[in-house]
Amino acid sequence: MERGTTGADSSLQIELNSFSQAQSAAAHAVRYVANAEFNQAVLFFEDGSYLQLEHKGRDSRWAKASAERTQAERACLGMSHFRLNALHLQLYFEDGSDVAFTI
Repeated sequence: MERGTTGADSSLQIELNSFSQAQSAAAHAVRYVANAEFNQAVLFFEDGSYLQLEHKGRDSRWAKASAERTQAERACLGMSHFRLNALHLQLYFEDGSDVAFTI
């Protein structure tokens, strides 16, 4: 968007900027699955991409997007950390927002 835009365009820009990373992830996520031990999970997005997560102790905690330039990659790059357990998958983002997914 160009600088100096006024009227409805500037209000749209403010609205887009106020949409948190957690809200974006929640809006585009379509399915969440976890294994029986709740130490591996996959979060699927509406564009067909997915975010793989694993937490098997201190030495094995990671998240990986299925492809570049996707909703999964945007979520992955914006995350500061995550929690994965039998209650939920909770993603924490660098902007201070968070979202939880349950099975």
